[in-house]
Amino acid sequence: MGPDGITPADGNAGPAPVADAHSAGPLLSLRDASKSFGAVQAIVRGSIDLCGGEAHALVGENGAGKSTLVKILAGVYQPDTGSLFIDGSPVLLHGPADAQAAGIAVIYQEPTLFLT
Repeated sequence: MGPDGITPADGNAGPAPVADAHSAGPLLSLRDASKSFGAVQAIVRGSIDLCGGEAHALVGENGAGKSTLVKILAGVYQPDTGSLFIDGSPVLLHGPADAQAAGIAVIYQEPTLFLT
């Protein structure tokens, strides 16, 4: 029976409900990550959850740690502290190839691709 109380002629109740992307938890999580370069603390206890079907924007001033966070997610950098999780399981990415093998892809900003 459909939501309107009428059973379709073919006996089908309609399409199956679609699972909410958040119901299964984040696909990729970074928890309490810190990263320093010498005396410069690029990220201090940074965390992010990325779920399927979402779009995110990282916004901030130059030097705020946006690129560092993305490079940690992409396996370019390893955090000094904190943990990275894929589907809830902790992982160590030893390089971009590990991230790609885990299904993580990053498209870096390249302003020289467009004429100004």
